[in-house]
Amino acid sequence: MSQIFFHTGLSKTGSTFLQQQIFPKLGHIYYLPTKKYRRALDVIPGITADKILISREFDQQFEREIISFSKAYPAAFPIIVFREPGSWAVSNYKRFVKNGHHFSFTEFIDIQGDKGHFKIQDFSYSRYIQLLEKHFEQPPLILIYDDLKKNPHQFLNKIGKYLDIPLEFQTFNLTPSHVSYDENALKLVRKLSSKIQFQKKLEVHRKPKGFLYNLYANIIRYSILYSSKILPEFLFPKEELISAQEVEAVSKFFADEWNFVKEKASKF
Repeated sequence: MSQIFFHTGLSKTGSTFLQQQIFPKLGHIYYLPTKKYRRALDVIPGITADKILISREFDQQFEREIISFSKAYPAAFPIIVFREPGSWAVSNYKRFVKNGHHFSFTEFIDIQGDKGHFKIQDFSYSRYIQLLEKHFEQPPLILIYDDLKKNPHQFLNKIGKYLDIPLEFQTFNLTPSHVSYDENALKLVRKLSSKIQFQKKLEVHRKPKGFLYNLYANIIRYSILYSSKILPEFLFPKEELISAQEVEAVSKFFADEWNFVKEKASKF
């Protein structure tokens, strides 16, 4: 039987970079890209390669997907990347604003009342690791996003060692796949989305009306994002997108979780 390696994300931790620039260019392993994940359980039995790598990032679907996949392949080798909690919250919040949501940062992650879009449980990094350790027979490879930014060769070498394959760095493009949008652009999107509906809706995109709605929403959102580069400064909202104090509060609240991750990651 093939050895199966399962990269489980999380989102905003370099997943797109790995899925586009690294995994497809690995030799000695069959890569099943994220767009084929939904059919992975049907496709894998027909693959004859000695090693198979599947990649799909999860957030709030994590537990459901891990249980589902591990029932079929409990001997798979899981891979997960974590990001410092404050930084992870900021990056995910910017993604939600870009997609047309107009709630504030503290409404996105509410560490006091836990009424935000992302819940306190979503930042329970130890829970993600324990789920992987419980449902898979192999210990997970635990990586840190900042290490990818600071020393991509070292970060990728850990993946190569875990996969037990040689890496050919000359075939990799180490340029980041996604670059954050300007904060002024995001502030303008947030302000206008409170007055005009152009929120991206993933749950309806497969239906004809949903496709047409998302096409309309994308035209509005990206028109704002790209035109913001030439708009005069006075048109942008004056309030901060996120305050440094808000980010620091999230980092402090989840400090124990982050220390837990760093200790686990240090063993690889």
